[in-house]
Amino acid sequence: MKTQPEATLVIRRMVPLLLLMLCVVSIGALYWHGPIPQDPAYHDFADQRSVFGIPNFWNVVSNLPFVLVGLLGLHRCRTLWAGRFAAGNGLNYLVFFAAILCTGIGSGYYHLQPDNWGLVWDRMAMALSFMAFLSIIIGEYVSTKLGRLLLLPLCLAGLLSVAYWLGTEQFGVGDLRPYAIIQFLPMPVILVIVFFWKSATLRVSDVLIIGAGYGLAKVFEILDAQTFQLVMVSGHSLKHLAAAFSASWLLVVLARRGKTDQER
Repeated sequence: MKTQPEATLVIRRMVPLLLLMLCVVSIGALYWHGPIPQDPAYHDFADQRSVFGIPNFWNVVSNLPFVLVGLLGLHRCRTLWAGRFAAGNGLNYLVFFAAILCTGIGSGYYHLQPDNWGLVWDRMAMALSFMAFLSIIIGEYVSTKLGRLLLLPLCLAGLLSVAYWLGTEQFGVGDLRPYAIIQFLPMPVILVIVFFWKSATLRVSDVLIIGAGYGLAKVFEILDAQTFQLVMVSGHSLKHLAAAFSASWLLVVLARRGKTDQER
């Protein structure tokens, strides 16, 4: 009969297989689903008001929090770079906040004149942020070395998913399946990771807050028109604010880490 530590070790060894199965099943399901084209109506947002001569004003300026969070995050990474942060998960955080900054710029550019070309820059930045965050979770919970090693291939996968969509759009057979995988598959993967591993620096509550903020952003995105009719602020604008809050929570994590390092 196995002792509790031995049983835990056996279960831990099965987790990579569980993650692999999760990825295979998800990718397989999307493959059998068939191509997912970009809905042309996606660009038709509820709030199209112009203010100060800026079209779609609120959807444009609501991206400013992304820019602020990105800049503050890059500054914080620079402050912590001299310590163990750089040798650990530092590069992953740096790429994440750079991607958040680019998301603010790319999304703001897209909303000035919403079309597929502008959406490419928005989605490339978001894909980078998704993959950088996944690498942060891996580095904090599973292995710092593994998180660093996976950062580049994950980010390349994110960029290629958007490039694939753009390429298929050019041939009239747009397919968002790879981008859907990049956007949504990390969620269950992260839940499995934080359930089976522990982190000394990134609390489960932090991950849940970040996930809740992103989930709220997706709800606002879906309820774009309904929210606009209800409170005269579009769901898409609120989506930007909720997603920026989600990203900003990593600033709280880094501030806590800096305080801990000073105490040591």
